[in-house]
Amino acid sequence: MVQKYIKIFGFLVLAACQTTEFNFPKEPVISLNESPKQFQLNGKDSAVEISFHYTDGDGDIGLSSADTTAPFNYGSPYFYNLLVSVYRVDNGVAQKIAIPLSNDTVNFNDRIDNITPTGKNKAIFGDITLKIKALPYPGIQPDSMYYTIQIIDRQLHVSNLLQTPTLKFNF
Repeated sequence: MVQKYIKIFGFLVLAACQTTEFNFPKEPVISLNESPKQFQLNGKDSAVEISFHYTDGDGDIGLSSADTTAPFNYGSPYFYNLLVSVYRVDNGVAQKIAIPLSNDTVNFNDRIDNITPTGKNKAIFGDITLKIKALPYPGIQPDSMYYTIQIIDRQLHVSNLLQTPTLKFNF
């Protein structure tokens, strides 16, 4: 299993105490805040930081530690509600990075904690920042990569697919 290097640094949530009502769709919508940032250690790329904005009209983003029964059980496609895939780009051709001697591909999927506000107005929006180890898997050092991101809410609404620009790496 691939170790997870994602850290969710923070959420900006407008709580239900706000008097303004937002008319967001019930499906999560995500958009890139800025180009991903690359961090170096000793002249080599060590991490990538991706920041994106989200909205959700019914505010049902996130899972609690008690959400372990179907459809959120381990092994289910909905166990993770933050889906982060990694693609390598070689000679202009993109493909998911395969884990050697396996049928699996590299991903940095994770679970976002429940962030549903209390009160009448459940609409939420905010920003999520991911910090991902730059080296996707031991021994795999592509020159260029990009990431795709989606989030899934508790009603199993899937957000749009967000794709980062292609990044060049120095390992």
